Amino acid sequence: MIRNGRTPLFLCFALLLALLVAASPIEAQTYSFSVPQLYMQVFVNPDASARIVYDITFQNASFASPIDIVDIGTPHRGYTLSNFRAAVDGQAITDIRTSEYIDVGVEIHLGDHAIRPGQRGTLHVEFTMPDMVYKDVTRDGYASLQMTSTWFDPSLVTGSSDIWIVFHMLPGISPDDVLFQDVAFTDKALFEEHAIVGWRWPAGQATLAYPVGASFPTTGLTRVVEQSLFDLVFKWLADHPEVMVALGLGAFILMGIAFFRFSGGTGFSVFALLGCGLVWLMISSPTAVLLACPGALILFGFVEFRLAGRKDKYLPAITQVEGGGIKRGLTAPEAAVLLELPLNKVLLLVLFGLLDKGALALIEDDPLRVKVQRPYVAMQDDRKERNEQRRKVAQQQGVALRVYEHHFLDVLQEKEGEPVHKLDFSAPMKTLIRSVVDRMKGFDLSDTQDYYRKIIARAMTQAKTIGNVPELEAHLDKTWPWIFLDNEYDRSFRRRDYHYYPTWVRPYVHPHQAAPSAPAAGGPAYGGKTSFSQVAAGFAGWTENTAGKLASAISPTSLQAKGASGGFINLSGADKVTGDVFKALASSSGGSGGSSSGGSSCACACAGCACACACAGGGR
Repeated sequence: MIRNGRTPLFLCFALLLALLVAASPIEAQTYSFSVPQLYMQVFVNPDASARIVYDITFQNASFASPIDIVDIGTPHRGYTLSNFRAAVDGQAITDIRTSEYIDVGVEIHLGDHAIRPGQRGTLHVEFTMPDMVYKDVTRDGYASLQMTSTWFDPSLVTGSSDIWIVFHMLPGISPDDVLFQDVAFTDKALFEEHAIVGWRWPAGQATLAYPVGASFPTTGLTRVVEQSLFDLVFKWLADHPEVMVALGLGAFILMGIAFFRFSGGTGFSVFALLGCGLVWLMISSPTAVLLACPGALILFGFVEFRLAGRKDKYLPAITQVEGGGIKRGLTAPEAAVLLELPLNKVLLLVLFGLLDKGALALIEDDPLRVKVQRPYVAMQDDRKERNEQRRKVAQQQGVALRVYEHHFLDVLQEKEGEPVHKLDFSAPMKTLIRSVVDRMKGFDLSDTQDYYRKIIARAMTQAKTIGNVPELEAHLDKTWPWIFLDNEYDRSFRRRDYHYYPTWVRPYVHPHQAAPSAPAAGGPAYGGKTSFSQVAAGFAGWTENTAGKLASAISPTSLQAKGASGGFINLSGADKVTGDVFKALASSSGGSGGSSSGGSSCACACAGCACACACAGGGR
């Protein structure tokens, strides 16, 4: 109707609405259905194939879109579309295609036979899958078949389902000879001259996978799929990507540790390139993961074995002369370095020497805390002046301070009162090692080492032969630094009726008695008082316990020779070259874009002797 030359308002609105409806896309379909019954039959064929038959009843919701396409998962990709047969309520369906919705399976287009809203229909599908019957590696003369029924998208399905899976055996096999795998049979019988076994879930869920399996005699079979243990593991990893990721990550970390232990912490760029290649291999094939795991263990074990063989090798190369003679006059700590004894033992020996000389005083025994005696506290900024002051004090007291001892006194003076194991003695220890190297120039290393081993052995032998306690104590007062270098020094320091205590302990612990009780709570035993009763073995046991705690006071990497990396090869040069290349590339190239695409996946829940499972399907 037209009035006054104008289109009525309601007519304009109607036309606009019609245009919007015409221009808008078709409303998306909404699927909602139940699966009252899902019946799956699997017929074993002599050639190791299996004929699979589905009868699935759908009840479409009254408000939903028609069920026009149904996706059916297949055990693997080896299917042939030409051998699929389908029907809805007896009406043949010929439009069957490779599924675009699920990874492994087909889509069946129902066409004119789509199940309408509020209606019920039964889809019949049958097809033959090759390579389904495997050799059972757990039992001779048996074959294995595993299967998982298809399942559907949980967002589309409502209600419960009567799910029934039945295996049909070849003739000549008794029902009693068929064994279940993991899930027990609910049905077992002789049907039309052949055995059948089945599993039933009357109140099951069509949205869940139900993996089942059976082992049976090879009677009637002309072929089975051979499968090694490696094949089983390979297939299991392929079906369990989360396990493969965990194993791959573990192998990657282990190889990384081995690499950087081997290279002494260098070669980050080299490892980045190798690591990318390793990750790519493991992502592309489960075989790479299987090979990487034992390979990583072997590599890690080899590197650790080699490093263990050189863990005490902190002494750098020494310029020596074969037959150049023996270097005499080394102190016990210097001899310990030359023999490459544990560094914590060398440190304790240096500290004991300074206590013995009176340069240090014992504050507390556990944890070990000492302080520099006041006459030896030197405040000069110049090292030479500090050393000269301490040397004069030592001469006045009738003792001699070694050059390397001044460096230890500097650390102890700077951190007065701190537990010894919390201090860093790496620099003083490095100075001691260098001084030993310098003093050995022009001498025969092996002959000198043998010489000091004999001094240690002689001191131990003499201590063992002395029975008189005062005489033994006098011997130990002179030789304890050398006896301490022996692995079995405690045999001389403690006997059934006697525990040795050095002179800097003896004013507070009588040498012929057990150690006194610990100081009263409220303060340390200043001035040298000690409480060795905390260690039942007395001074010898306390020494062993304290030496173990002092391992943290020395950084092994800081004691490496110049240019050493701590491993077997130094790749820092490769890091620099790679870094320069990357910088050059970065400066000559611009940014780049990319795109990503998504997809769906289907994981088969199979394990054991064979793997044959179906993936999620659905009506749409």
